[in-house]
Formats: sequence, C-alpha cells, structure tokens
Amino acid sequence: MTILQLLASLTPIISVMVFLVLMRLPASKAMPISMVVTGLAALFIWQMDTQLLAASVVEGLLSALTPLTIIFGAVFLLNTLKYSGAMDTIRAGFTNISADARVQVIIICWLFGSFIEGSAGFGTPAAIGAPLLVLLGVPPIAAAVVALIGDSTAVSFGAIGLPVLFGMEQGLTEGGVNMAAAQIAEHGGTFAGYAQFIAKHMITIDLITGSLIPLVMVCVLTGFFGRNKSIKEGLQIWKFALFAGFAFTVPAWLINYFAGPEFPSVIGSLVGMALVIPVARKGWLLPSQPWCDFSENDHKTDEELALNPTPVKFSQIAAWSPYIIMAALLVLSRVVGPFKSWLTSFNISWTGLLGTELKAGFATLYAPGVFFVVVCLIGFVLFKMKPTAMKQSFTMSCKSMLPTIISLGASVPMVKIFLNSGDNSAGLASMPVALADLLANSMGSVWAWVSPIVGIFGAFLSGSATFSNMMFSGLQYSVADNIGMNHAIALALQGIGANAGNMMCVMNVVAAATVVGMAGRESEIIRKTMPIALGYALVAGTIAVIWGGF
Repeated sequence: MTILQLLASLTPIISVMVFLVLMRLPASKAMPISMVVTGLAALFIWQMDTQLLAASVVEGLLSALTPLTIIFGAVFLLNTLKYSGAMDTIRAGFTNISADARVQVIIICWLFGSFIEGSAGFGTPAAIGAPLLVLLGVPPIAAAVVALIGDSTAVSFGAIGLPVLFGMEQGLTEGGVNMAAAQIAEHGGTFAGYAQFIAKHMITIDLITGSLIPLVMVCVLTGFFGRNKSIKEGLQIWKFALFAGFAFTVPAWLINYFAGPEFPSVIGSLVGMALVIPVARKGWLLPSQPWCDFSENDHKTDEELALNPTPVKFSQIAAWSPYIIMAALLVLSRVVGPFKSWLTSFNISWTGLLGTELKAGFATLYAPGVFFVVVCLIGFVLFKMKPTAMKQSFTMSCKSMLPTIISLGASVPMVKIFLNSGDNSAGLASMPVALADLLANSMGSVWAWVSPIVGIFGAFLSGSATFSNMMFSGLQYSVADNIGMNHAIALALQGIGANAGNMMCVMNVVAAATVVGMAGRESEIIRKTMPIALGYALVAGTIAVIWGGF
C-alpha cells in the first residue's frame, strides 16, 4: 500500500478528527464535509466504482433511519416528562435514594444503562440515561459524557449477546470459511459454546477494567464539570464506586459462565441495582456530605412554568411508568419469540440498490424508536397532559432533530463508503481491512495493546460494537495464529475495544448530544470520552499481557 493509499484509508478518521475535534465544527457541518472528502478519496485514490459509491450513499441514508427514530423517540420522551411535570417526581425519587449527584450517575448510567444495553443496544442507554440526569440537574454536556462512558462494559453482552453471538460469528465465518472450527469443536460443536468461552475472557478482563468505570465516571463528573474541577471529589466515594462496579461485573461473570452471553448485562444490572440502591439509600460507603454542584440547573424554565403553573403530583410508579413500560417492551421484544417474529415481520428492506448487491433495512416496529413513541402516547393519557403541553412536546422534539438528521445523514453514508470500498479497480482490500492488515503486519509484537485499538477504530466509524466485531474478528484470529497468541484473548480484546469505541463513536455522540439539547457540541464530548476509551483499551491490553493464557 502506497503512502497515498494509506492516507486515503485514514481519510474518515483524519477528517472527523480535524473538522469535528480539532476545528470544533458542529457535527451538522463536520460530517457532511468528512463524507465528501471520504467519497473523493474512495473515488480517485481507492478507485471505487462510481455506481457502488452512489449506492453506498443511498445505503447509508436508509440505514440512518433506525438511529434517527431512536433519537427522536428519546427526545420525545424527555419532553413528555418535562412538559407533564413528571420530572419533578422522578427528581424527588432519586433525591430520596441519594442527593449525591455522583451516586445518581452511577445508578442511572452504570446500572440502569447496563440493563437497557443488555435489553436493546442500538445506543439506547445514553439516549435514555443522559436526559434522566438532566432532569436531576446535571449539566447537559456532563450528562452526555458520563452516559457515554457508562455505556461500555455492558456492550459485550448488549442486545441479548448480539456483539459476540452474531458479530463475532459473522466475522469468523466470512465467505463460508469457519476460521475457528477447531475451537468450536472443543466447546460443544456450536459457535454459542465458543462465544461463551470468548465472553468469559472478556468479562474476566472487565472484572478489573469494567469495575473501574463507575469510579472513572464520577471523577470525570467532578473533575471536568464540578464547580471546583476536582477529581479528588470523585475519589471521595471510591468505596461505593468500586462496590457498584463489582455489583455488576461479578454477577455478569457468573451468568456468562453458567448460562452464556445472552443475559449477563440484563441480569447483572438487575442484581447490581438490587444491591447498590439499598446501600445508597442507607448512605453506606458514602461520605456524610452529599455532593451536588449543579443546583443552578434545577430551576424550571419560564416555558415549563407556563405549561405547568402549579407542580403536578404523581406517584413514583406513575412517573416512572414510561420507563417501566419501555424496559418491558424491550425485553419482551428480544426474548419472546412469537412477539419478536411479529414485530420483525413489519421490517422494510431494500435490495439491489442502484443495481448493486448492496441492501438496507429498516426495523419499523422492532426498532426501539417505536417503543419510545408508544410510551409517550401512553404518557399523554397517564399524565393527563393539556393539549398545549402535548403539542409543545411534539413540536420541540421535531425542531431539535434537524442538526441530527444532517449529521447522521452524512456520517452513516461516509461509513458505508468506507466499508464498501473493497470493490475497486486498484485491487485493494476495503479501507478498514487494508488499514488493519497494515497494523497487524507492523505491530504484531505488541498486539495485546493494538488489538483493542482496532476494536475502537471499528466502533468509532461504524457506530456499532457488533459491526466492529464483524469487520475485525477474522483479522484478530489470523494475527493470533501468526504470533502464537491465545485466540480467545485476541477476540476478547477486540470485543473490549469495540465496547470502548462505543463511548466516542460519532453516531452515539450525536445521539447523546441531541437528546440533551446540545447538538453542535459533539467535539467537546469526544474530547472528554476519547482519553477514557483509549485508557480502557490500554488497561485491558496490559491485563492480557500479564495474565497471558488465563
């Protein structure tokens, strides 16, 4: 690969870093520019077929429908709670558990977020958790950052185990060649058995890396967003934070060991909440003085007061019912076979885009966005909202979507161009595979540290841990073969890197920024989450080197 081709393969990463992170352009401007630059590099340097290039753009636009519906639904639910007055009850309920913002962040983003991740995936946890924190008075940017950081470890088993059970299986059996046939035979003869073995390595590493995430979250909260900018204020609750970390990771490890990778995040988070919430309520493992430096965000706007001039009193169950119904729908739609089959029967698919082999699909009823809208309509009735409040909730949600439509309408096609670039006149592999091969050939001796970086790279661009595993599991397996590395450890590091990439991938960042009303400040979020993601990968790689064969 020539220097020019190397630069072309790096175009999406370089352009996003330059325009979004360094120049600090809003995503609605940075991503269209990055898409154009990537398209030109694919056309003139990678010599990608023009018809395929155009079809990739169409594929990306159609694929963007699912995340856009999720984001709209999350914003719609936030506005429904805001304009109904239910947020006051939710805020009071969390204050009764603990008035400490650090504790609230851990419960919402680490434990409740892990439950949503295990149930649904699709970046839904940050779309739900970040607005909840805003309701409690956490500054919007802070809420988005800590919600993204929290949505990491649980991604290994997100969407009922999809990243491992589907993503890695597809990556290892691409083209009908089963790379891991010998290992699969050793673990029951099915990929599910080998996936459980890989996942055991992932969650074992995460007994350290993942269990530290709650402490990292609160240190980021106090260090970057507290009035005193003090990491020490986050470290003050280190006992509680580590307890919360292990309260999820240990049950998750046990569930994977005994039952497989479908439910560790779901059950681990439920066990974690059952353990952590009573401890928080009693004030155990916590300082006597709660920390909450965001009181200036607790006041209602004049607009909210006009719609709800007197506080509306709801029971905690009533106020939380939209989230309870949402969680129930997510779990039922993923677990109950007949219900899942009925929902997926309404999916829309497009094949043969512009005469190519590309296809796209839109999960109309199966996508979490539909569930958001359903619970909002239920909320209208349950909260007895006035017509003016209902209208305001809907119209404000629609208005806030324009920057997001532009951002995702450019970023997803950019990713599709990048991924589909393997069909070219230059005789090159696709851009991501060529780049990963270069890394493997030049850095095999330090692959334990490079391996999770490849996973981050895949998730950062594709917006999905599952897709990152699909792209690079085969590469990870081949490199492990060549350097004599344990295959399961290499694949585990790929999965952990994909989890870490979830914190900083453009699609998730745009979604989190939108739902908290901070569209246009995506670069600020990425600058906070990127070092955490890279640190996560570095620690995981170091553990793999030290513990070797497990």
